[in-house]
Amino acid sequence: MNNSRGVRQRLYPLCACLFTLCAFNAFSSEMVSRLGLPEGAKLRIGRGMINSIDYSPDNTRIAVGGSLGVWIYDARFGGEIALLRGHTGPVTSAAYSPNGKRIVSASADKTVRIWDAETGALLNTLEEHKYSVQLAAYSPDGKRIVSGDWTETVRIWDAKTGALLKTLAGGALSAAYSPDGKRIVSGGWDKTIRIWDAETGEVLNGLEGHTDGVRSVAYSPDGKTIASCDNHTVRVWDAETGALLNTHDVDEDWIHSVAFSPDGRILIGGGSIKLYMWSVVSGAPLPPFDSSPSGGSIAFSPDGHFIAGAEMNGVIRIWNIEIGALVRTFEGHTGPVKYGSFSPDGKRIVVEYHRTSLLHIWDADTGKLLNTLHNLDAHVGMAAYSPDGMRIVGVQGDTNLHIVDAETGKLLTAVKGGADKFVAASFSPNGRTLVSAGWNGFVQIWDAKTGALLNTLKGHRRRGKNEYSPVYSAVYSPDGKKIVSAGSEGRIRTWDAETGAPLNTFKEKGYILSAGYSPDGKKIVSASGAGEDLTVRIWDADTGDILKTLEGHTHFVRWAVYSPDGKNIASGGNDTTVRIWDAETGALLKTLEGHTDEVDWVGYSSDGKTLGSASDDGTVILWDLSDISP
Repeated sequence: MNNSRGVRQRLYPLCACLFTLCAFNAFSSEMVSRLGLPEGAKLRIGRGMINSIDYSPDNTRIAVGGSLGVWIYDARFGGEIALLRGHTGPVTSAAYSPNGKRIVSASADKTVRIWDAETGALLNTLEEHKYSVQLAAYSPDGKRIVSGDWTETVRIWDAKTGALLKTLAGGALSAAYSPDGKRIVSGGWDKTIRIWDAETGEVLNGLEGHTDGVRSVAYSPDGKTIASCDNHTVRVWDAETGALLNTHDVDEDWIHSVAFSPDGRILIGGGSIKLYMWSVVSGAPLPPFDSSPSGGSIAFSPDGHFIAGAEMNGVIRIWNIEIGALVRTFEGHTGPVKYGSFSPDGKRIVVEYHRTSLLHIWDADTGKLLNTLHNLDAHVGMAAYSPDGMRIVGVQGDTNLHIVDAETGKLLTAVKGGADKFVAASFSPNGRTLVSAGWNGFVQIWDAKTGALLNTLKGHRRRGKNEYSPVYSAVYSPDGKKIVSAGSEGRIRTWDAETGAPLNTFKEKGYILSAGYSPDGKKIVSASGAGEDLTVRIWDADTGDILKTLEGHTHFVRWAVYSPDGKNIASGGNDTTVRIWDAETGALLKTLEGHTDEVDWVGYSSDGKTLGSASDDGTVILWDLSDISP
């Protein structure tokens, strides 16, 4: 036994080299950007967010559950093999069957789905859950599936027929079978771990001690030990008696998941910052790898040689356990995408990933990543191109505006807002000034070259109160002579861009998330997030009269914008859809479905033939609008 281990250790450096030499991508970035596209889309930027990761039993593939569906990767040489789409919400969990022939996935769309792992064909859909399903996993013999939903209900299914066998009322944020398949351990928001008889559904034991919801549970390979974690604590229990064996506190991090190594000697915890390792026998911490994977989604390879970890920034890393070496990196997954902006020529698009310090610039035709602007030293908010396409303005750390060179990322101008909190900013049509919208209720005008404050426009106040209300949107009219702003108090206000004098106030029923001019400057389109008033409205820019109310969205409308020719309007919102409207009649022309989370931004290319939409699902989709005509 020891001799074989020594041989294995001597071979691993060679294996690591072979990983490097044999590395390749199964698809070009362009092919990946077009894999599994929804109808009407011509390109996708990003591969979505990651929620779970699992190895195939033969160690050759990795299934990644995320906001787009289930991605299948080649674990040995890299490259995307397939994208399994069918869920209408983010995939919260994806796991292989014991024989590797099936994959089971759980989703926020309230379903559990079973897939052929080789062909990607959808074999069955299990639909008894009433709320978002957080987990799904096979029993050790592959005959059963356990799943749990947001209401902390555990269900057991026949894996072959899909028949619901039992419903267990209890914690279900996480669950796992014992190695012999006779028991199920579950944990939920009630901070309690329950051990169930997998056949009868009887609760055999309840383990208490966690101070937060139990995010993850796992049996050791011999079935004698259970590991669990809440936000900051990993606990190890005797599976038979329920006695607490060890507690590992990680106060400086958030722990998302736990897993045992196949030999049962190592326990790992996936944190937001890094990966943690402990000896199961002694409970002592083990030295982590350099640049440990973070993000919470972790998995051991079945042969025990590798660990896969998914980071918060969307990078998947595979590590050789024996030598602690990084042997594979998968990139392209992201966090939520809040904003995007086409360059004036429509050839590029800048994308802001929520609460990161990065701006990514992509080729709008191929989906190739052209540049990453790193010099923003705090998380970036809304980003937009200048009219000449040579500069980009980004809301940096809420309190500053940074104008950077669109090619190099070099900082050109820094606007210091001090205690002010910026929401959005955009250039004037001549590129000489900026207008910003702020949480402080102010609309401010800045010199785009020097960063000097030129004017502060005050008027957005809470109804019936002498206090300012957050402004969500502020943009110039096409001729640069006016500014329109909108915010949480349910008012659209127009201003003289030169003097700052208020011109008009339009009253809405609730808060307005965006407002902008038509290309001729005669109309204003707004997006509403007001209670039951989930509409897009067209206003006369001079009188404030409502000309059209566009109804069809089923949740908050976050963004609405005119096409360059003024004939159409595009809108997107929390119902995950993008809708195209006839700007003259208000008729709905097309509904674009493909995002699995709220749509935060929509924007037209300069020729109006392409529409971009950014979503919390971690992607930007570029839609072909060539077939749409009023």
